Amino acid sequence: MSEHVPKVILIDMLDSIDAISQFTACIDYSEFLANRMVRDAVYRNIEVLGEAANRMPDYFIEQHPEIEWRKLISARNAFIHGYDKINDKIVWNIVQNLPTELKPKLDKLIESI
Repeated sequence: MSEHVPKVILIDMLDSIDAISQFTACIDYSEFLANRMVRDAVYRNIEVLGEAANRMPDYFIEQHPEIEWRKLISARNAFIHGYDKINDKIVWNIVQNLPTELKPKLDKLIESI
């Protein structure tokens, strides 16, 4: 498999995190709850983030255990298959943590490729 594939996937993942950050930059939790368009956009980007993680080659996942790949994939599955059970408090927690916890790790991986 080509070495550029992980980089392309990482770029997709970072793009989703950036989109989530932009959609929620100037709002608080109550505004998030009140704005269905923002919620739907965030849900969609969490799905994309998890789908990208799911497409990452196994060798790359094994080489980079600092990324919680399975959690990302599980979140995607919960949104796709358990859409009627989405807990917006958990979603908001994800929104708050992605830019500070996951994004720097992904940035570092891209720089190393």
